[in-house]
Amino acid sequence: MVGNWNGTDISGIVGSTVDHGGYGFLMNTYDAAWPLLPMVRYDQSYANAIGKWMLNAANAARLFYPEYMPDDHETIPQLAAVTKGVIAYEGMIRKSTHQESENLPGPVAQGDGPLWVPGKNPAESQFSIYGSAHVGIFGSSVRATDVPGILQLNLLATDFYHDKAWPTYLYYNPYKEDKSVTINIAKDESIDLYNTVSGQFITRNISSSTQVKLSSRSASVIVIVPAEGKVTYEGEKMLVNGIVVDYKFQRKK
Repeated sequence: MVGNWNGTDISGIVGSTVDHGGYGFLMNTYDAAWPLLPMVRYDQSYANAIGKWMLNAANAARLFYPEYMPDDHETIPQLAAVTKGVIAYEGMIRKSTHQESENLPGPVAQGDGPLWVPGKNPAESQFSIYGSAHVGIFGSSVRATDVPGILQLNLLATDFYHDKAWPTYLYYNPYKEDKSVTINIAKDESIDLYNTVSGQFITRNISSSTQVKLSSRSASVIVIVPAEGKVTYEGEKMLVNGIVVDYKFQRKK
């Protein structure tokens, strides 16, 4: 979903684009990242789209939680304490479907629970235990960098059945100008950095934190491999020490 509802940017949440003008859901948003992030490992042509989407989704997802959504945009702000700061509303809708809150300005954080069987479901059922439990998808995948607005996205975190792999991260630069982010390297380790988007090693034989330049409004997929590793090729694949680094390697002419 893409949009600005009464001054609130909801871009990135996943749900219906037509239900009451738009109805996004917490679990749908978390779960979309589950397969889409690993996909970028196997086909880097998706890097820009998924990097941009994840930045927006991570920004908007906080609005499902009572402490981040203003009280006058929630159906039950008076019950927020029961969430303990870890349980979120089920959804975020442009125009509330609850009769008692139909005049709230959108977006409205709400849940469908009381709508299922009127009078039989407590108001608290609008807080989603099942949806909030999926926060680990974002929690394991998303890290801040030293540049606000640029995330480090772990492409292995939800690729549960992958073969052996070197650490692989997606970075998306949303700015109009180039930016440099710091990549931290473990002590006593010498590594090379390979970018699957450009199909090139971008730095070699480093053993300390280093800066990586990210072009304006574009993505890089950085793979951390051992320094001076043996590079081989199998069809479209490029490998280092027998482990695939680039699944869609394009030989330079």
